[in-house]
Amino acid sequence: MKPGTGVRRKLVGCVVALLLIAPTLSTAAAAAPPGGTQLSELRYYQAAVNLFPETDGAYAGAVSFRQDVKGEATVDVFLSRAATISCPDLSEDIATTTIQTEGRGSREPGPVELDIGHSLEEALGHAVVDLTVTDSPGCGEPESVSVLPAQDVQITVTGTTPRFFTGIGGTTSSGSDRSSGRFYDFSRDGTGTLSVGSLIVGVESPAAFLKFAVERQRTHGEAPVAPDPVAPPGGTGARGDYSAEFEPTGGLGVLFEDAIVQASTSSPPERATTVSASSLTVELVDCGDGTTAIREQFVVGSGPGVLTIGRKLGTATASGSIQFDRFVSDGCQGGEPVTDTVVLPVDLNLAASAPLVRVSDTRWQIRPGEGAERTKGWYLGREATGTVAVGAVAGTTNLAAIGSSGP
Repeated sequence: MKPGTGVRRKLVGCVVALLLIAPTLSTAAAAAPPGGTQLSELRYYQAAVNLFPETDGAYAGAVSFRQDVKGEATVDVFLSRAATISCPDLSEDIATTTIQTEGRGSREPGPVELDIGHSLEEALGHAVVDLTVTDSPGCGEPESVSVLPAQDVQITVTGTTPRFFTGIGGTTSSGSDRSSGRFYDFSRDGTGTLSVGSLIVGVESPAAFLKFAVERQRTHGEAPVAPDPVAPPGGTGARGDYSAEFEPTGGLGVLFEDAIVQASTSSPPERATTVSASSLTVELVDCGDGTTAIREQFVVGSGPGVLTIGRKLGTATASGSIQFDRFVSDGCQGGEPVTDTVVLPVDLNLAASAPLVRVSDTRWQIRPGEGAERTKGWYLGREATGTVAVGAVAGTTNLAAIGSSGP
């Protein structure tokens, strides 16, 4: 078990990592020669079936087929299930199974085919691909990974809505570097079925779609990399993430810790500042009877605080005294989480480490009989470095950003 998984599994209960492949648009920028301009265009058809868990132990995730115009067909599979189980010591844990293709856009050993009409009314996808199955039985049992070669994967999709038009046009710029794009698709929502080898056979789903998409990109100079948005609409924000692994002398002591602090100030006239934070500490402790065990402490909370953003997002400081929910799992005491509350100081101190990046976009959707929806937005962001602290858990950030956002 990796450090930090035990408490989180027990707190959340059944947490399934879903890769729900929805009819959205990629905004990845294409690289360009230094100082030059690069143009690119991609057109493709796609059909996908999503599964949502309705019962404990049911699969969730998606199977998606894609056919590039004048190119190859590929398939992506990501399905996962989780079930609550009883352990020999009468405690409960979560057992999970994940089925997935190796990487995005798989086609080995093949063939992979997608038969989809230009009107997007029906689609049939069929593939023979290798699948990786990861089983985590829970109750302290080791995880196992196996490969199922040449598995038959199939989906059928029937469109049930009128065809609608969705798109986004936007620009990311930093100094003289600039990347702009226009991505749009014609889609239908629908119903579908999927089969994955002998593991999932003919499962029906009300959540499927078909689409034809176009992605156009123009990049001048280096494609700017935009930091993740950290500010609410019309406000400002900053975030710092810290994590570290340790090898304590003698084996006993802290093995892993992390801390995350996010501070944001809302738009006028409220201009209210909220500081949210969490930390996790995993340590190996002496149980006093000649044995050792893992002790995990996880705290999470939010509350009012103070956030100060410097000129041109050059610096950011945030602080507050927050009441946290604390969850402690001590292997020497059976491992069941013990919950209480605690007030801890929180601190964030950042300095920008990269140029200012501006991102602006316009999004739209047009549905027959329902009219058009159109939204515009922008934000400014800078990557940063600094320190973060949640109580006694403190260190230098591995990832941080400072930002402001339009309404």
